[in-house]
Amino acid sequence: MIERRMIVLGALSSGLLSGCSAMGVSVPALSPAGEGDIVTGSALPKVNTLRLQAGRPALDADLALGRSALDHARYMARKGRMSHDGFTHRMRRFGVRLPAAENIAEGQDDVESMFEAFAVSKSHRDNMLGGFRRLGVAVARNDDDRAFWVMQLSG
Repeated sequence: MIERRMIVLGALSSGLLSGCSAMGVSVPALSPAGEGDIVTGSALPKVNTLRLQAGRPALDADLALGRSALDHARYMARKGRMSHDGFTHRMRRFGVRLPAAENIAEGQDDVESMFEAFAVSKSHRDNMLGGFRRLGVAVARNDDDRAFWVMQLSG
């Protein structure tokens, strides 16, 4: 399951879809339940390839976005559900400037599956191709080893 949210000058937009597929590329093992990982380095080449193919400039990794994404991935893993709870507050707390967008997903086993789930969804793909310059991506697992993913983009 995936979901996205975008804040643009105070306007809120969201969509909900599901789907994933693996591309067969290995990634580092994820941390145990509750800890989580910032995985921007693994996701950034995939997002930038998509952007370059669409004639969009490449994004840069952003540590504040990565930390914000990790904070929210841990929150969702603890709650055991996807949500955009506190999106604007979280962006401000981590010093992320708006406009910003957030794609979230649940259940994909690796970065490739998460990316593919977002790439095949028009609304999530639109976020990845938007007028942003920075990216942060994180994942956390709950006690049932279910992954919760957060991708955040900012100007």
